[in-house]
Amino acid sequence: MLSDKFRKLSISTRIAFSFAFVIFIGSLLLSLPISTAVTSQNTYFDNLFTAVSLTCVTGLSTTPVSESYTIFGQVICIILMQIGGLGLMTIIATILMRMGKRMSYTDTLAVKEALNREKLGDFKTYVLSIFRYTLIIEGIGMFFLALRFVPDFGWAKGLFTSLFLAVSGFCNAGFDNMGASSLQNYVHDPLVTLVIATLIILGGIGFSVWFDVTFNVYSIIKNKKKLGFKKMYRLLRPHTRLAINMSAILLAAGTMMFMVVEWNNASSIGNYTVSQKIMVSFFQSVTMRTAGFATIDYANVLPFSLLFFIFLMFIGGSPGGAAGGIKTTTFALVILLVINEIRGQNNVNYASHSIPVETIRRAIVVVFTFFACLMTGFSILLIVEDQPFVVLLFEAVSALGTVGVSVNLTPELSRIGQTVLMFLMFIGRIGPITIFLSLVRRKGKRKERVYAKTNILIG
Repeated sequence: MLSDKFRKLSISTRIAFSFAFVIFIGSLLLSLPISTAVTSQNTYFDNLFTAVSLTCVTGLSTTPVSESYTIFGQVICIILMQIGGLGLMTIIATILMRMGKRMSYTDTLAVKEALNREKLGDFKTYVLSIFRYTLIIEGIGMFFLALRFVPDFGWAKGLFTSLFLAVSGFCNAGFDNMGASSLQNYVHDPLVTLVIATLIILGGIGFSVWFDVTFNVYSIIKNKKKLGFKKMYRLLRPHTRLAINMSAILLAAGTMMFMVVEWNNASSIGNYTVSQKIMVSFFQSVTMRTAGFATIDYANVLPFSLLFFIFLMFIGGSPGGAAGGIKTTTFALVILLVINEIRGQNNVNYASHSIPVETIRRAIVVVFTFFACLMTGFSILLIVEDQPFVVLLFEAVSALGTVGVSVNLTPELSRIGQTVLMFLMFIGRIGPITIFLSLVRRKGKRKERVYAKTNILIG
């Protein structure tokens, strides 16, 4: 049986195959006549590229969604984004659990790995809660967006546009059905800007962070405890605190940096009021971490801003959510390692806890493999494309970090260049480590070899 052969595959291979399967089916569905708009000039390659970008919740596209697909095709886009954000195995697990069926131990491990969850305890409640919270948050986001889009487009189109953007925002997909200008017509609209920014943050902070925060808030309310903010904050797990702290620091730094650099740039935010500059800068800092929505034309920003955006995209969001990049906590652990080495400390400590050496090693490997994948894809783009260095690097990081912002370059790339972006998006969503493990890991234990110690000169 095919299902039996699938279960015999390693967990990392099954995760990769599940996304590849969704991409293939999605590309076929988007190629159907019922999905394709009358004016569309899309080839199967364009539909495949869009399916990869949707499932990998990236946002890059060769043609705008609104100009390429009918309402049916856009519904397929929503489904692909939702599957990409939560993962196919997570959704299947939720359906099986709702039907009262049991999952095998290996299937449970696969979903755990896909969700980047550390423990198996109370797994059923965890998975079902993810699905429930996702629908609730997307529903609330849709409601607030409808307050703007229903008056603008009418009930039918307004509600559908709100649904599309709510799912895309929460899943950090970066797609919209507004046309080639994306959200640039709403650059000064605080309702649209702040609602989508909130959805992006909630989708990118990680599921475990949600549950830790909500559990502690619920416990405090239930027990009627009166605690100050500091005491409440200390109740959170170290991972939650690190993810929140790093996200806040990066959001603040991104907002300030973009605003200062672009303050007098008339082509970006130079002609805006102070409040508008703050809002636009905040949105760019949010979307550049992993989402891909655009309220300005990135072809008009200064080169330094693009370089700083590359740094933000490389880091990405937090683990266990819809975000891409190396992840905030990975970056933080590497920084803590460097700081402790400078101080001469043997352990990496955070929040009165020592981080295991295995976790630090994994963080370093994640950064290295991510960088190696980026340099490989970027080098190919430099060979096959006649475009500026920074612009190609921006596009490559955007794809690998599953961000989806573009300097209007994706449609202009050759088919080879676009194929490179597809591979980068796929690797970025699955994770470089998962890809490599699916290719090289074999069943069975490997014998650990230990030899006499020696020193190697470095630096």
